[in-house]
Amino acid sequence: MDADVLEHLRRARQGDVAAFGYVAAAFRGQLVAWARPLCRGAAEAEDAAQEALVVAFRSLGQLREIEAFAGWLRTLARTAALRATRRQRPDLLGEGHEAPAQPEADAVESAELKQAVAGAVRELSAGQQAVIERYYLQGQKVEEIAAALGVPAGTVKRRLFEAREKLRTKLAGFRPADTEQDGWRG
Repeated sequence: MDADVLEHLRRARQGDVAAFGYVAAAFRGQLVAWARPLCRGAAEAEDAAQEALVVAFRSLGQLREIEAFAGWLRTLARTAALRATRRQRPDLLGEGHEAPAQPEADAVESAELKQAVAGAVRELSAGQQAVIERYYLQGQKVEEIAAALGVPAGTVKRRLFEAREKLRTKLAGFRPADTEQDGWRG
């Protein structure tokens, strides 16, 4: 990212709307290009790009490293495009109309999500990994996990809570509801 865009991003982070306008103009074409393969048309891609910019402006203060803006913005555009694609439901089209075929984006998103979850779980402590795997993958109850691991039930509950919090933070970009309501939490 060039120095001029970085400077405008820093000013936008301080609340300068005109500076964000400069950044938005700089990324507009790229945003549409990122959204287009996931959308049903150019207008839907434009809408997704606009939604991504709104979320970015609202949440810019939450971005830890300003240099990561382009990658973050790409994630926002992708999420907005996928959400726009899902909005068109067949039951809203009326009789005699078929819904457009779903793009392969859902399959790609599912594979990316599985990969992200697996990676995030690998970053947990060994104790947290053990309780997450037993609880969610094997369907064991807290008491069963406690007995199997030789720890108190309270320890299992604490590990589950801490693991969920870490996973929630690491996987925030994969949760469309975040961008829809409160802005992206990255």
